Amino acid sequence: MLAALHRIGPYHDIRFQAATALMDLQVLETRPASQEYPWEFTPTGNYGRHQLRGAADPDRDAANPLLDRQLQALLNRLQPAVVVTTGWLDRAYHRLIWQAHRRGIPVVLISDSRQRDEPRTWPKEWLKRQLLHSYAAALVAGSESRAYLETLDFPAPGIFQPWDVVDNGAFAAGAERARSHQLHDLPILSNPHFLCVSRFVAKKNHSGLLAAFGAYQQQGGSWGLRLIGAGPLELEIRSAIACLPNPSRVRIDPFLQLEPLQEAYGRASCFVLASHSDQWGLVVNEAMAAGLPVIVSANSGCCMDLIDPGVSGWVFDPEQPQVLTALLHQAEAQSRSERSMMVAAGCQKLKRFDPRSFAEGLAQAVAWARTTHPKQRSQARHGALLARLLSHQP
Repeated sequence: MLAALHRIGPYHDIRFQAATALMDLQVLETRPASQEYPWEFTPTGNYGRHQLRGAADPDRDAANPLLDRQLQALLNRLQPAVVVTTGWLDRAYHRLIWQAHRRGIPVVLISDSRQRDEPRTWPKEWLKRQLLHSYAAALVAGSESRAYLETLDFPAPGIFQPWDVVDNGAFAAGAERARSHQLHDLPILSNPHFLCVSRFVAKKNHSGLLAAFGAYQQQGGSWGLRLIGAGPLELEIRSAIACLPNPSRVRIDPFLQLEPLQEAYGRASCFVLASHSDQWGLVVNEAMAAGLPVIVSANSGCCMDLIDPGVSGWVFDPEQPQVLTALLHQAEAQSRSERSMMVAAGCQKLKRFDPRSFAEGLAQAVAWARTTHPKQRSQARHGALLARLLSHQP
């Protein structure tokens, strides 16, 4: 099997390592120098690794003739039984779909898109329906992404999950290491504090989080707040922090690599994600695995699968900061036994979202694709032709 994605990061590596226990896996990086996430990481998994070259921009695809030459050579050499694309909008994926179709290779889609991620228009959704004909099976993040594919008429029996998983054991162990050490040079990290890990972009709703936290401070809340991330809104966020009743109780740290990130969860008292929109919210998996109570925006895709309100975490409407303020107080007032029960319930939810679960879901999708593809060749050709056409669009 050949799986294509932009760039292998630590989260992909742990999933792919799990998958190699069930299948022969080759991985293609279509944008190997991408800086979408600035990981300092070299894959170590026991799978083949291949890269596309020649793009002028590390976060864009090369020209079609160069893509085709590389993809043809790779497919001729590897002869994969199935091809997998992580997403369905890139030109490199479209060219790969076409090249796979020419060889009679079934294609599997990995998707975490949801119906409510953005306003949907009829022409664009119609195009997606046609393009989906090129896929014989799909692996999705969770319930909402499954439902979205079904609204696009993708056959429900051919949809499997999960995609969005982390190494739960590693986050638990990293957090526990941090809890066993005391920090004396960073006061906010030595005291109870909320933690938010997310990019500094508008949809992550730091403004709403800080408004709620400001009200929490005015009402006597004593915990601090730590923000970890980077992005274009950093100056705006810093300005908002300066206007809080007690700005000294907020700390900002840049993007962290995996090990220090695990330790950051271990030093926190509760995790908060206030996004206006999040296709999944993998940081919630991380926080729950690290043993934290979580407060999660209802607009995060993971809510339906991971959060039983009041049991495995708390859920709030990001348009109602006063509700978030109340939940911040509730987290501070939570007893040790209540916290233990919530964390245990969260860990129970995560049992269906670990690397082994991903590997099993992927294996099921691959098996389904190989079984059903011969019966869907005419539909697949229709979708592949559209993929080829779309790849010529600017």
